[in-house]
Amino acid sequence: MRDTQCQVLVVGDEIESILTAISASRAGATTVLARRSTGPLGGLSVRGGLSYMDITPDLLCGLFQEFLNRCGFIRVALNPDKAHTVLQAMLTEANIRVISGVEAKLTLNPAGFPEEARLTHPDSGCEVLYPKVVVDATPDADVARSLGLPYVEGLGGILGADQNFLGVSPVFRITGLSVEEFQSFEARLRQNPDLPGILEAALPYHPPELRAEYITRPTFAPPDQDYLDILNPVIGIDYHLWRHQSAASYANAHIFIDGGNVSRLSDGSLGFNGLVAQVKALNLDLEALIALSQGGPTPEILQQEMRYFERYLREQGPFPEVSVIPPYELYVRQTVNLLSQETLTARRAIEGGVVPEKAIGTFSYWLDLRGTQLWQLYPNEHLPKPVFNVGLGVALPASNAVQNFAFVSRSAGYSPIGQGTGRIVQHNALLGEGIGVAAALASLSDQSLLDTVTQRIADIQACLAHRQGGALRIEGKATWSPEQIQASSLLKADEAIVDALRQRSSSPARC
Repeated sequence: MRDTQCQVLVVGDEIESILTAISASRAGATTVLARRSTGPLGGLSVRGGLSYMDITPDLLCGLFQEFLNRCGFIRVALNPDKAHTVLQAMLTEANIRVISGVEAKLTLNPAGFPEEARLTHPDSGCEVLYPKVVVDATPDADVARSLGLPYVEGLGGILGADQNFLGVSPVFRITGLSVEEFQSFEARLRQNPDLPGILEAALPYHPPELRAEYITRPTFAPPDQDYLDILNPVIGIDYHLWRHQSAASYANAHIFIDGGNVSRLSDGSLGFNGLVAQVKALNLDLEALIALSQGGPTPEILQQEMRYFERYLREQGPFPEVSVIPPYELYVRQTVNLLSQETLTARRAIEGGVVPEKAIGTFSYWLDLRGTQLWQLYPNEHLPKPVFNVGLGVALPASNAVQNFAFVSRSAGYSPIGQGTGRIVQHNALLGEGIGVAAALASLSDQSLLDTVTQRIADIQACLAHRQGGALRIEGKATWSPEQIQASSLLKADEAIVDALRQRSSSPARC
Protein backbone atom coordinates (compact mmCIF):
# COMPACT_ATOMS: atom_id res chain seq x y z
CA MET A 1 0.00 0.00 0.00
CA ARG A 2 1.32 3.47 -0.90
CA ASP A 3 0.32 6.71 0.82
CA THR A 4 1.81 10.07 -0.13
CA GLN A 5 -0.28 12.13 2.32
CA CYS A 6 2.45 12.68 4.88
CA GLN A 7 4.75 15.67 5.21
CA VAL A 8 6.02 14.86 8.72
CA LEU A 9 6.33 11.34 10.13
CA VAL A 10 6.84 10.91 13.87
CA VAL A 11 7.78 7.44 15.12
CA GLY A 12 6.99 6.52 18.74
CA ASP A 13 4.18 6.92 21.24
CA GLU A 14 5.69 8.40 24.39
CA ILE A 15 4.12 11.62 25.65
CA GLU A 16 6.88 13.63 23.97
CA SER A 17 6.42 11.66 20.72
CA ILE A 18 2.74 12.52 20.56
CA LEU A 19 3.26 16.17 21.46
CA THR A 20 5.92 16.44 18.73
CA ALA A 21 3.40 15.20 16.17
CA ILE A 22 0.68 17.53 17.47
CA SER A 23 3.08 20.48 17.33
CA ALA A 24 3.92 19.76 13.68
CA SER A 25 0.27 19.40 12.78
CA ARG A 26 -0.75 22.62 14.53
CA ALA A 27 2.04 24.37 12.61
CA GLY A 28 0.42 23.30 9.33
CA ALA A 29 2.05 20.01 8.32
CA THR A 30 0.15 16.85 7.37
CA THR A 31 1.45 14.54 10.09
CA VAL A 32 1.39 10.79 10.72
CA LEU A 33 2.30 9.05 13.99
CA ALA A 34 3.61 5.48 13.68
CA ARG A 35 4.15 3.30 16.74
CA ARG A 36 5.17 -0.24 17.59
CA SER A 37 2.69 -0.73 20.42
CA THR A 38 -1.00 -1.45 20.10
CA GLY A 39 -1.59 -0.70 23.78
CA PRO A 40 -2.55 2.57 25.50
CA LEU A 41 -0.87 5.73 24.28
CA GLY A 42 1.75 7.35 26.47
CA GLY A 43 4.52 4.77 26.62
CA LEU A 44 6.54 4.76 29.83
CA SER A 45 4.26 7.18 31.66
CA VAL A 46 1.22 5.00 30.97
CA ARG A 47 2.24 1.40 30.22
CA GLY A 48 5.38 1.65 32.35
CA GLY A 49 3.48 2.84 35.41
CA LEU A 50 5.61 5.96 35.89
CA SER A 51 2.74 7.97 37.30
CA TYR A 52 5.04 10.12 39.48
CA MET A 53 6.08 12.78 36.98
CA ASP A 54 9.28 14.74 37.56
CA ILE A 55 7.93 18.25 37.03
CA THR A 56 9.50 21.68 37.40
CA PRO A 57 6.23 23.62 37.87
CA ASP A 58 7.49 27.16 37.36
CA LEU A 59 8.91 26.22 33.93
CA LEU A 60 5.84 24.41 32.58
CA CYS A 61 4.64 25.73 29.25
CA GLY A 62 3.19 24.94 25.85
CA LEU A 63 1.69 21.63 24.78
CA PHE A 64 2.98 19.77 27.83
CA GLN A 65 1.19 22.15 30.16
CA GLU A 66 -1.96 21.85 28.05
CA PHE A 67 -1.75 18.06 28.25
CA LEU A 68 -1.32 18.10 32.04
CA ASN A 69 -4.17 20.57 32.50
CA ARG A 70 -6.50 18.39 30.46
CA CYS A 71 -5.49 15.38 32.58
CA GLY A 72 -6.57 17.19 35.78
CA PHE A 73 -2.96 17.11 36.97
CA ILE A 74 -2.30 18.47 40.49
CA ARG A 75 1.47 18.22 41.13
CA VAL A 76 3.06 14.89 40.17
CA ALA A 77 0.50 12.08 39.81
CA LEU A 78 -0.54 11.24 36.25
CA ASN A 79 -3.57 8.97 35.97
CA PRO A 80 -2.60 6.49 33.19
CA ASP A 81 -6.16 5.98 31.95
CA LYS A 82 -6.83 9.70 31.81
CA ALA A 83 -3.49 10.34 30.07
CA HIS A 84 -4.29 7.86 27.29
CA THR A 85 -7.74 9.40 26.77
CA VAL A 86 -6.38 12.95 26.61
CA LEU A 87 -3.56 12.03 24.22
CA GLN A 88 -6.04 10.25 21.96
CA ALA A 89 -8.32 13.29 21.95
CA MET A 90 -5.45 15.69 21.18
CA LEU A 91 -4.33 13.52 18.24
CA THR A 92 -7.87 13.41 16.88
CA GLU A 93 -8.31 17.16 17.21
CA ALA A 94 -5.02 17.68 15.34
CA ASN A 95 -6.23 15.39 12.53
CA ILE A 96 -3.21 13.12 12.94
CA ARG A 97 -3.37 9.63 11.52
CA VAL A 98 -2.06 7.02 13.98
CA ILE A 99 -0.69 3.73 12.64
CA SER A 100 -0.22 1.17 15.43
CA GLY A 101 1.61 -2.13 15.66
CA VAL A 102 4.24 -1.36 13.02
CA GLU A 103 8.01 -1.32 12.70
CA ALA A 104 9.36 1.71 10.83
CA LYS A 105 12.27 1.49 8.39
CA LEU A 106 13.54 4.66 6.76
CA THR A 107 15.42 4.76 3.46
CA LEU A 108 17.49 7.80 2.49
CA ASN A 109 18.24 9.08 -1.01
CA PRO A 110 21.84 9.70 -2.14
CA ALA A 111 21.72 13.25 -0.75
CA GLY A 112 20.75 11.93 2.70
CA PHE A 113 17.09 13.03 2.68
CA PRO A 114 14.17 10.69 3.48
CA GLU A 115 13.16 8.73 0.38
CA GLU A 116 10.53 6.43 1.82
CA ALA A 117 9.37 5.05 5.16
CA ARG A 118 8.15 1.46 5.22
CA LEU A 119 5.77 0.63 8.06
CA THR A 120 5.56 -3.11 8.45
CA HIS A 121 2.77 -4.84 10.38
CA PRO A 122 3.23 -8.55 11.21
CA ASP A 123 -0.28 -9.38 9.97
CA SER A 124 -1.40 -6.71 7.52
CA GLY A 125 1.76 -6.23 5.47
CA CYS A 126 3.65 -3.04 4.62
CA GLU A 127 2.56 0.54 4.03
CA VAL A 128 4.90 3.01 2.33
CA LEU A 129 4.97 6.71 3.20
CA TYR A 130 6.95 9.50 1.58
CA PRO A 131 7.53 12.06 4.34
CA LYS A 132 9.65 15.13 3.84
CA VAL A 133 10.76 15.15 7.50
CA VAL A 134 11.06 12.21 9.91
CA VAL A 135 11.32 12.47 13.70
CA ASP A 136 12.51 9.42 15.62
CA ALA A 137 10.74 9.80 18.97
CA THR A 138 11.25 6.23 20.14
CA PRO A 139 12.88 5.80 23.58
CA ASP A 140 15.75 3.74 22.15
CA ALA A 141 16.36 5.64 18.89
CA ASP A 142 15.13 2.71 16.77
CA VAL A 143 15.17 4.54 13.44
CA ALA A 144 18.42 6.40 14.12
CA ARG A 145 20.22 3.19 15.05
CA SER A 146 18.95 1.49 11.89
CA LEU A 147 20.49 4.35 9.88
CA GLY A 148 23.84 3.75 11.52
CA LEU A 149 23.94 7.04 13.41
CA PRO A 150 26.68 6.98 16.09
CA TYR A 151 25.76 6.71 19.73
CA VAL A 152 27.15 6.21 23.22
CA GLU A 153 26.09 2.98 24.91
CA GLY A 154 24.82 3.72 28.40
CA LEU A 155 27.28 5.67 30.54
CA GLY A 156 30.14 5.11 28.12
CA GLY A 157 32.21 3.24 30.70
CA ILE A 158 32.58 6.20 33.07
CA LEU A 159 31.54 4.06 36.06
CA GLY A 160 33.01 0.80 34.75
CA ALA A 161 31.50 -2.17 32.92
CA ASP A 162 29.38 -3.28 35.88
CA GLN A 163 27.57 0.08 36.11
CA ASN A 164 27.30 1.17 32.50
CA PHE A 165 23.57 1.91 32.63
CA LEU A 166 21.22 3.72 34.97
CA GLY A 167 18.94 1.48 36.99
CA VAL A 168 15.85 -0.37 35.78
CA SER A 169 12.67 -0.16 37.88
CA PRO A 170 9.34 -1.94 38.04
CA VAL A 171 7.10 0.99 39.02
CA PHE A 172 4.33 -0.89 40.75
CA ARG A 173 1.10 0.10 42.46
CA ILE A 174 0.34 -0.58 46.12
CA THR A 175 -3.21 -1.08 47.39
CA GLY A 176 -4.39 -1.62 50.96
CA LEU A 177 -2.03 0.99 52.42
CA SER A 178 -2.84 4.62 53.15
CA VAL A 179 -0.37 7.48 52.99
CA GLU A 180 -0.77 8.06 56.72
CA GLU A 181 0.01 4.41 57.48
CA PHE A 182 3.07 4.55 55.22
CA GLN A 183 4.32 7.68 56.99
CA SER A 184 3.78 6.20 60.48
CA PHE A 185 5.66 3.06 59.49
CA GLU A 186 8.61 5.06 58.18
CA ALA A 187 8.68 7.29 61.30
CA ARG A 188 8.71 4.20 63.54
CA LEU A 189 11.73 2.81 61.66
CA ARG A 190 13.65 6.05 62.23
CA GLN A 191 13.10 5.72 65.99
CA ASN A 192 15.13 2.50 66.13
CA PRO A 193 18.02 3.16 68.61
CA ASP A 194 20.30 0.97 66.48
CA LEU A 195 19.68 3.00 63.34
CA PRO A 196 22.93 5.07 63.42
CA GLY A 197 25.02 1.91 63.31
CA ILE A 198 22.80 0.36 60.64
CA LEU A 199 23.14 3.42 58.42
CA GLU A 200 26.91 3.52 58.88
CA ALA A 201 27.14 -0.11 57.77
CA ALA A 202 24.72 0.30 54.88
CA LEU A 203 25.93 3.66 53.54
CA PRO A 204 29.72 3.81 54.00
CA TYR A 205 30.12 6.14 50.99
CA HIS A 206 27.65 8.73 52.25
CA PRO A 207 29.06 11.63 54.29
CA PRO A 208 28.56 11.13 58.07
CA GLU A 209 26.58 14.35 58.37
CA LEU A 210 24.17 13.13 55.67
CA ARG A 211 23.68 9.78 57.43
CA ALA A 212 22.85 11.67 60.62
CA GLU A 213 20.38 13.83 58.73
CA TYR A 214 18.54 10.76 57.41
CA ILE A 215 17.48 9.89 60.96
CA THR A 216 15.58 13.15 61.39
CA ARG A 217 14.47 13.68 57.79
CA PRO A 218 10.72 12.94 57.63
CA THR A 219 8.56 11.96 54.69
CA PHE A 220 6.68 14.72 52.91
CA ALA A 221 3.04 14.47 51.81
CA PRO A 222 1.11 17.77 51.71
CA PRO A 223 -2.57 16.99 52.33
CA ASP A 224 -3.76 18.98 49.32
CA GLN A 225 -1.26 17.38 46.94
CA ASP A 226 -0.97 14.04 45.12
CA TYR A 227 2.33 12.59 46.27
CA LEU A 228 4.40 11.15 49.11
CA ASP A 229 8.15 11.75 49.04
CA ILE A 230 10.23 9.30 51.07
CA LEU A 231 13.25 11.51 51.62
CA ASN A 232 15.68 8.98 53.08
CA PRO A 233 16.67 5.35 52.41
CA VAL A 234 15.60 3.99 55.82
CA ILE A 235 12.71 1.87 54.49
CA GLY A 236 14.94 0.49 51.76
CA ILE A 237 17.69 -0.42 54.21
CA ASP A 238 15.24 -1.99 56.65
CA TYR A 239 13.75 -4.01 53.79
CA HIS A 240 17.25 -5.14 52.75
CA LEU A 241 18.04 -6.12 56.35
CA TRP A 242 14.78 -8.11 56.55
CA ARG A 243 15.44 -9.73 53.17
CA HIS A 244 19.18 -10.48 53.49
CA GLN A 245 19.91 -10.27 57.24
CA SER A 246 22.81 -7.88 56.59
CA ALA A 247 22.93 -4.10 56.46
CA ALA A 248 26.54 -4.08 55.23
CA SER A 249 25.62 -5.77 51.94
CA TYR A 250 23.22 -2.94 51.03
CA ALA A 251 26.06 -0.72 49.79
CA ASN A 252 26.90 -3.13 46.97
CA ALA A 253 23.46 -4.60 46.35
CA HIS A 254 22.45 -4.92 42.70
CA ILE A 255 18.72 -4.76 43.50
CA PHE A 256 17.62 -2.36 46.22
CA ILE A 257 15.11 0.21 47.43
CA ASP A 258 16.65 3.64 47.87
CA GLY A 259 13.82 5.73 49.23
CA GLY A 260 10.91 6.32 46.91
CA ASN A 261 8.76 8.67 44.91
CA VAL A 262 5.14 7.77 45.57
CA SER A 263 2.20 9.09 43.56
CA ARG A 264 -1.24 9.20 45.15
CA LEU A 265 -3.69 8.10 42.48
CA SER A 266 -7.38 8.93 42.37
CA ASP A 267 -8.47 5.32 42.98
CA GLY A 268 -6.64 5.31 46.35
CA SER A 269 -3.68 3.25 45.16
CA LEU A 270 -0.06 4.39 45.43
CA GLY A 271 2.40 4.35 42.53
CA PHE A 272 5.79 3.36 43.97
CA ASN A 273 9.00 4.29 42.17
CA GLY A 274 11.74 3.11 44.50
CA LEU A 275 12.79 -0.44 43.61
CA VAL A 276 15.90 -0.22 41.44
CA ALA A 277 17.89 -2.95 39.71
CA GLN A 278 21.30 -2.51 38.15
CA VAL A 279 21.43 -3.93 34.65
CA LYS A 280 24.22 -6.26 35.79
CA ALA A 281 21.75 -7.99 38.12
CA LEU A 282 19.49 -8.73 35.16
CA ASN A 283 22.39 -10.11 33.06
CA LEU A 284 21.42 -8.05 30.01
CA ASP A 285 23.50 -6.81 27.09
CA LEU A 286 22.41 -3.72 25.16
CA GLU A 287 20.10 -5.51 22.74
CA ALA A 288 18.41 -7.45 25.54
CA LEU A 289 18.00 -4.23 27.53
CA ILE A 290 16.39 -2.54 24.52
CA ALA A 291 14.03 -5.50 24.11
CA LEU A 292 13.08 -5.14 27.78
CA SER A 293 12.55 -1.42 27.26
CA GLN A 294 10.18 -2.15 24.39
CA GLY A 295 7.72 -4.21 26.41
CA GLY A 296 9.62 -7.43 26.99
CA PRO A 297 8.51 -9.62 29.92
CA THR A 298 9.60 -8.61 33.41
CA PRO A 299 12.53 -10.83 34.49
CA GLU A 300 11.62 -13.35 37.17
CA ILE A 301 14.20 -11.87 39.56
CA LEU A 302 12.23 -8.59 39.60
CA GLN A 303 8.87 -10.35 39.85
CA GLN A 304 10.27 -12.17 42.88
CA GLU A 305 11.53 -8.91 44.42
CA MET A 306 8.07 -7.35 44.14
CA ARG A 307 6.57 -10.39 45.87
CA TYR A 308 9.14 -10.07 48.66
CA PHE A 309 8.36 -6.38 49.15
CA GLU A 310 4.65 -7.17 49.41
CA ARG A 311 5.44 -9.77 52.05
CA TYR A 312 7.70 -7.30 53.88
CA LEU A 313 4.91 -4.71 54.12
CA ARG A 314 2.42 -7.34 55.29
CA GLU A 315 4.72 -8.73 57.98
CA GLN A 316 6.70 -5.70 59.12
CA GLY A 317 4.02 -3.04 58.81
CA PRO A 318 2.09 -5.00 59.58
CA PHE A 319 -0.31 -4.25 56.72
CA PRO A 320 -2.04 -7.59 56.02
CA GLU A 321 -4.26 -6.16 53.26
CA VAL A 322 -1.41 -4.82 51.13
CA SER A 323 -1.10 -5.90 47.49
CA VAL A 324 1.68 -5.03 45.06
CA ILE A 325 0.44 -4.77 41.47
CA PRO A 326 3.21 -5.07 38.83
CA PRO A 327 3.29 -2.67 35.84
CA TYR A 328 2.68 -3.67 32.22
CA GLU A 329 6.19 -2.59 31.23
CA LEU A 330 9.43 -1.80 33.04
CA TYR A 331 10.98 1.62 33.51
CA VAL A 332 14.29 1.49 31.63
CA ARG A 333 16.10 4.77 32.22
CA GLN A 334 18.88 4.53 29.65
CA THR A 335 20.06 2.50 26.68
CA VAL A 336 21.86 4.74 24.13
CA ASN A 337 22.48 8.41 23.41
CA LEU A 338 23.01 9.78 19.91
CA LEU A 339 25.71 12.12 18.71
CA SER A 340 24.08 15.42 17.84
CA GLN A 341 24.87 18.83 16.37
CA GLU A 342 25.06 20.32 19.87
CA THR A 343 25.34 17.66 22.56
CA LEU A 344 23.88 18.48 25.98
CA THR A 345 26.75 17.56 28.28
CA ALA A 346 26.55 17.83 32.06
CA ARG A 347 28.94 20.78 31.88
CA ARG A 348 26.81 22.59 29.32
CA ALA A 349 23.70 22.10 31.46
CA ILE A 350 25.53 23.40 34.56
CA GLU A 351 26.78 26.41 32.59
CA GLY A 352 23.19 27.30 31.61
CA GLY A 353 22.65 25.65 28.22
CA VAL A 354 22.52 27.33 24.82
CA VAL A 355 22.65 31.09 24.32
CA PRO A 356 19.24 32.83 24.54
CA GLU A 357 19.25 33.60 20.79
CA LYS A 358 19.09 29.85 20.05
CA ALA A 359 16.81 28.79 22.92
CA ILE A 360 13.16 27.68 22.84
CA GLY A 361 12.74 27.67 26.62
CA THR A 362 14.39 26.76 29.91
CA PHE A 363 14.35 23.54 31.91
CA SER A 364 15.67 22.51 35.31
CA TYR A 365 16.13 19.09 36.88
CA TRP A 366 18.83 17.18 38.75
CA LEU A 367 21.52 15.24 36.91
CA ASP A 368 19.84 12.08 38.19
CA LEU A 369 22.02 8.94 37.96
CA ARG A 370 19.73 6.66 39.93
CA GLY A 371 20.85 3.05 40.04
CA THR A 372 24.58 3.75 40.10
CA GLN A 373 27.10 3.98 42.93
CA LEU A 374 28.43 7.34 41.82
CA TRP A 375 29.61 8.41 45.27
CA GLN A 376 31.73 5.31 45.63
CA LEU A 377 33.74 6.19 42.51
CA TYR A 378 33.45 9.99 42.65
CA PRO A 379 33.09 10.73 46.38
CA ASN A 380 33.42 14.51 46.00
CA GLU A 381 31.14 14.97 42.98
CA HIS A 382 27.84 16.23 44.41
CA LEU A 383 26.32 17.54 41.19
CA PRO A 384 24.08 20.63 41.28
CA LYS A 385 20.59 21.08 39.83
CA PRO A 386 21.13 22.77 36.46
CA VAL A 387 18.88 25.53 35.10
CA PHE A 388 19.55 25.51 31.37
CA ASN A 389 18.27 26.90 28.09
CA VAL A 390 17.03 24.26 25.66
CA GLY A 391 18.19 24.37 22.03
CA LEU A 392 17.14 22.31 19.03
CA GLY A 393 20.66 21.21 18.04
CA VAL A 394 20.43 18.41 20.60
CA ALA A 395 17.78 16.76 18.38
CA LEU A 396 19.69 16.91 15.07
CA PRO A 397 22.28 14.38 13.82
CA ALA A 398 25.90 15.45 14.08
CA SER A 399 26.54 14.34 10.50
CA ASN A 400 25.15 16.46 7.67
CA ALA A 401 24.99 13.24 5.64
CA VAL A 402 21.53 12.67 7.18
CA GLN A 403 19.07 15.48 6.47
CA ASN A 404 15.46 16.27 7.44
CA PHE A 405 15.75 13.86 10.33
CA ALA A 406 15.54 14.56 14.07
CA PHE A 407 15.29 12.62 17.31
CA VAL A 408 13.32 13.44 20.45
CA SER A 409 13.53 11.06 23.41
CA ARG A 410 15.75 9.98 26.30
CA SER A 411 18.18 8.79 23.56
CA ALA A 412 18.64 12.23 21.97
CA GLY A 413 21.95 14.08 21.94
CA TYR A 414 22.84 13.89 25.61
CA SER A 415 26.19 12.94 27.08
CA PRO A 416 26.24 9.99 29.52
CA ILE A 417 25.87 12.31 32.54
CA GLY A 418 23.83 14.96 30.72
CA GLN A 419 21.24 12.27 30.07
CA GLY A 420 20.38 12.44 33.78
CA THR A 421 18.47 15.68 33.17
CA GLY A 422 17.86 15.40 29.41
CA ARG A 423 15.76 12.23 29.67
CA ILE A 424 13.01 13.85 31.76
CA VAL A 425 9.60 13.98 30.02
CA GLN A 426 9.08 17.71 30.59
CA HIS A 427 12.36 18.49 28.86
CA ASN A 428 11.67 16.25 25.88
CA ALA A 429 8.12 17.56 25.55
CA LEU A 430 9.56 21.08 25.20
CA LEU A 431 12.22 19.86 22.77
CA GLY A 432 9.61 17.93 20.77
CA GLU A 433 7.29 20.92 20.49
CA GLY A 434 10.11 23.02 19.06
CA ILE A 435 11.21 20.30 16.65
CA GLY A 436 7.58 19.85 15.59
CA VAL A 437 7.36 23.51 14.57
CA ALA A 438 10.71 23.30 12.76
CA ALA A 439 9.67 20.11 10.97
CA ALA A 440 6.47 21.75 9.76
CA LEU A 441 8.30 24.84 8.51
CA ALA A 442 10.83 22.69 6.67
CA SER A 443 8.18 20.44 5.14
CA LEU A 444 6.29 23.47 3.81
CA SER A 445 9.36 25.11 2.25
CA ASP A 446 12.43 24.32 0.19
CA GLN A 447 14.68 24.54 3.25
CA SER A 448 16.17 21.55 5.00
CA LEU A 449 15.38 20.93 8.65
CA LEU A 450 18.93 21.87 9.63
CA ASP A 451 18.74 25.16 7.72
CA THR A 452 15.32 25.84 9.21
CA VAL A 453 16.62 25.37 12.75
CA THR A 454 19.72 27.49 12.18
CA GLN A 455 18.26 30.21 9.95
CA ARG A 456 14.65 30.48 11.12
CA ILE A 457 15.03 30.09 14.86
CA ALA A 458 13.34 33.47 15.36
CA ASP A 459 10.25 32.18 13.52
CA ILE A 460 10.23 29.01 15.65
CA GLN A 461 10.55 31.07 18.82
CA ALA A 462 7.75 33.38 17.69
CA CYS A 463 5.42 30.45 17.00
CA LEU A 464 6.08 28.94 20.43
CA ALA A 465 5.68 32.31 22.15
CA HIS A 466 2.36 32.88 20.37
CA ARG A 467 1.10 29.51 21.62
CA GLN A 468 2.05 30.49 25.15
CA GLY A 469 0.37 33.86 24.91
CA GLY A 470 3.51 35.91 25.42
CA ALA A 471 7.29 35.87 25.41
CA LEU A 472 9.31 32.69 25.88
CA ARG A 473 10.85 32.15 29.30
CA ILE A 474 14.61 32.01 28.68
CA GLU A 475 16.19 31.91 32.14
CA GLY A 476 19.18 29.56 31.98
CA LYS A 477 22.03 30.34 34.35
CA ALA A 478 25.25 28.83 35.65
CA THR A 479 24.77 26.77 38.80
CA TRP A 480 28.49 26.22 39.48
CA SER A 481 31.37 28.66 39.34
CA PRO A 482 33.95 28.28 36.56
CA GLU A 483 36.41 27.07 39.20
CA GLN A 484 34.07 24.30 40.34
CA ILE A 485 33.44 23.23 36.77
CA GLN A 486 37.13 23.15 35.98
CA ALA A 487 37.89 21.07 39.09
CA SER A 488 35.32 18.36 38.32
CA SER A 489 36.86 15.12 37.07
CA LEU A 490 33.38 13.71 36.39
CA LEU A 491 32.50 16.54 33.99
CA LYS A 492 35.81 16.03 32.19
CA ALA A 493 35.17 12.27 31.84
CA ASP A 494 31.66 12.97 30.58
CA GLU A 495 32.87 15.32 27.83
CA ALA A 496 35.73 12.99 26.90
CA ILE A 497 33.25 10.24 26.00
CA VAL A 498 31.44 12.55 23.57
CA ASP A 499 34.69 13.92 22.12
CA ALA A 500 36.01 10.42 21.48
CA LEU A 501 32.79 9.38 19.76
CA ARG A 502 32.83 12.51 17.59
CA GLN A 503 36.43 11.87 16.53
CA ARG A 504 35.92 8.25 15.51
CA SER A 505 32.51 8.66 13.90
CA SER A 506 32.22 8.82 10.14
CA SER A 507 29.23 9.26 7.85
CA PRO A 508 26.45 6.79 8.73
CA ALA A 509 25.73 3.85 6.50
CA ARG A 510 22.91 4.12 4.01
CA CYS A 511 19.92 1.80 4.28
